[in-house]
Amino acid sequence: MDRQSTHPLMNSILNIVLWLVIFHSQAANLSDANPQPKFKLPPNHQSIYQIEKYNTDVGEMKNTLDYHDGIIHYSSIAEAKGIATFFFSAAPTELSLLSWPENMALTFPQQQSFNFVQEKDHKKNQHIEFKSLKTDETLIEGSYKYKSYSLTTNKKVWSRQLLLLLISSDFQLNPNRNSNSFFITDKGQINKYTYTVLTDTSVEYHNKPLPAVKVKIIKEDSNRMSYVWLSKTQYFLPLIIEQYKNNDLNVRMQLTQLKLK
Repeated sequence: MDRQSTHPLMNSILNIVLWLVIFHSQAANLSDANPQPKFKLPPNHQSIYQIEKYNTDVGEMKNTLDYHDGIIHYSSIAEAKGIATFFFSAAPTELSLLSWPENMALTFPQQQSFNFVQEKDHKKNQHIEFKSLKTDETLIEGSYKYKSYSLTTNKKVWSRQLLLLLISSDFQLNPNRNSNSFFITDKGQINKYTYTVLTDTSVEYHNKPLPAVKVKIIKEDSNRMSYVWLSKTQYFLPLIIEQYKNNDLNVRMQLTQLKLK
């Protein structure tokens, strides 16, 4: 027997190892060639939520998502109803504007601005502009309580209005997510919000149980937190939102209408 020859079993093992190396190399190349998207919007839609405060129906919130030609418009309008009209005559509105061209679908949208108007000349009105700097930082210029401010951060920062859309995107891309955090700018500050999955459950919607996932959202270093029930069959949009302050239920919102465009 030639002392230079290789045992048949060793040949088989070497072939298997070589095959595994080639397979993993090809898989890595395929993964690089087909990177996964970082963000996913639900379809354009209008959603309406009944608003309750202290177990009393006080109005409704109407959200509208409109995405076309690479621009995202997301607006929210609150309207008082019933006894609440004696205390609130205005219709507070929020509007987030983002740029997200189709050919950049593997990147996050770039927020351009956020506006909150409670009523004309109200001190709590807000206007925020987001500008990308050459240093890969974001310049945030805003106004609140009649004062202007400027912040610079290397974090990916969003307006408060987009938090639930960000969570919806997470679950659309990976329904098995357990938690994630986002940085939100509001009133001249940047805060960290973290959501954690609590349980799978169901929620009644138009007399029909819909499968949902319940999550808890905590604002870091704050006495505020929320529970949100996300619909598994409706792009993980909220079915119920409960907002708490000092562990007391402050506001509850429940989806009453969802119209896809």
